[in-house]
Amino acid sequence: MATNHGTSLIVCLTGPESTGKSTLADALAGEFAAPLVAEVARDYLTGRDGYDAADVLEIAHLQLAAEQAVMDEGPPLMICDTDLLVLRIWWEEKYGVLDAWLREALLERGHRCYLLAAPDLPWVPDSLRDAPHDRERLFTRYRQTLEEDGFPYVEVRGLGQKRIDSAAAQIRKWLR
Repeated sequence: MATNHGTSLIVCLTGPESTGKSTLADALAGEFAAPLVAEVARDYLTGRDGYDAADVLEIAHLQLAAEQAVMDEGPPLMICDTDLLVLRIWWEEKYGVLDAWLREALLERGHRCYLLAAPDLPWVPDSLRDAPHDRERLFTRYRQTLEEDGFPYVEVRGLGQKRIDSAAAQIRKWLR
């Protein structure tokens, strides 16, 4: 079970692909001088020819381990480029009924706040992205899931510095 070990605020970026999550996470980590937990899936899948359910579960384990390593240091703020919420939706979209271990891991998440990246940025193709025309539907799915799970979240919109500034302003509110 994940514990916060003194980390007072965990902020996770979430949302459909190609919505600027990694760029925003990097900018926010810099703005707040906070540790960044990178998205494990990108490194894991780069250079592979496809993946299966076992890979998604391995990515989940690796993502949790990366989070825990930073939490153990006890920073006052931690920025996560992604977390298990993305893996949950990925799993349900691709495989249907959620794996029992992943469902349990989701229930054991510590308190966190989410920045839900809106699909208002231009699509940027890369070898790991495959849903350019499905971002609005997935965005709605992320929003509904966050509401069902009861975690605080805010939608982040806008281009460039506007997006960063609005996300940073929300983090400052959560830190108060």
